[in-house]
Amino acid sequence: MARKYISAFCLAGLLACSASLALACHLDVASVELGCTQYKIKLTAVGVPSNYSIRYTFNLSSSTGAPLTISNTIPVTAQSGDFTETVTNPISLTGSYNPQSFSGSASVISNTGQTENTIQITFAPTTLNCAPGA
Repeated sequence: MARKYISAFCLAGLLACSASLALACHLDVASVELGCTQYKIKLTAVGVPSNYSIRYTFNLSSSTGAPLTISNTIPVTAQSGDFTETVTNPISLTGSYNPQSFSGSASVISNTGQTENTIQITFAPTTLNCAPGA
């Protein structure tokens, strides 16, 4: 009877260990604060080695302007494995934008180029009007 329980506990331990390893290297947060002349992206990751990078891509579509795709890669600089980075980049937008039409994702990329995990980017503000004179 005791052997039955020992086997069950060993199996449960192995499954728990596998689940924790799968969650070890991942992105927690990917958010973009969008303005007419710049955007700020905030990335938070857990357990990411310093030789990895974070790649992001997002698409903006406007009711009055041409669609725009923005992509970039940010090297992981944290030595501890936990990583938070906020980067501001210039952008030039014209037109009215509805964040519901925005889409994008961010991925942890290993030193061999393999995608470790991907999450969707969240966007703010709720409306953006970059029309001339706005």
